[in-house]
Amino acid sequence: MRLIINKKNTEFKNAISEVKPLLAAIIQALAEDNLELSHLLVDGVAVYQDYEDYLSDQIETIAEVEAITLELKLLIEETLNSAFDYIGNALGLLKPLAEAYYQSPGPDAWKRLAELFEGLGWLLDTMNRIDQIDQLQVYILNYDIWNEYVQTLKGLNMELKELEQAMLNQDHVLIGDLILYEILPIFEAAEEKLRFLVPTGGAHVS
Repeated sequence: MRLIINKKNTEFKNAISEVKPLLAAIIQALAEDNLELSHLLVDGVAVYQDYEDYLSDQIETIAEVEAITLELKLLIEETLNSAFDYIGNALGLLKPLAEAYYQSPGPDAWKRLAELFEGLGWLLDTMNRIDQIDQLQVYILNYDIWNEYVQTLKGLNMELKELEQAMLNQDHVLIGDLILYEILPIFEAAEEKLRFLVPTGGAHVS
């Protein structure tokens, strides 16, 4: 059987006598890289406790044991928390921003619009980066909800292009419409999905 930890492979025999050495190798690797163990992935099955018993019971058929460390898991959680807080803060600002463009937008409105444009790009970029992680379902709280979140945010791609064109044309009414009728509903839906994906349990942390 093969042990994978931090992209390094080590071979062990499929024998009861190899279980303790395998676990010891994991502990040593974690200590060397200052990481913590999240769980083991044994032939695709996530195991969170009683590692020795589980490995011993399955020892004859195990092909691969992967140690999932907290480093990547924490990075994903922190990124999703940031997205959740960003969207939560933005929700209270989008309607007033849209209303500013239905009137006569001043320098502050254009500054806030530029910040929104950057924020939309950041949300899409971080979503794409996380979605490309191998075996993402191992690291994320609810993979089905994650896929729904991805589909929700993909709606921003078109809005981002239209918003960019409206900014270039200084089409104030279209900018207001895009913010109020397209971006705001997407943000509301995305926040609802993120409530099931963040460790805070859907509470915004200031």
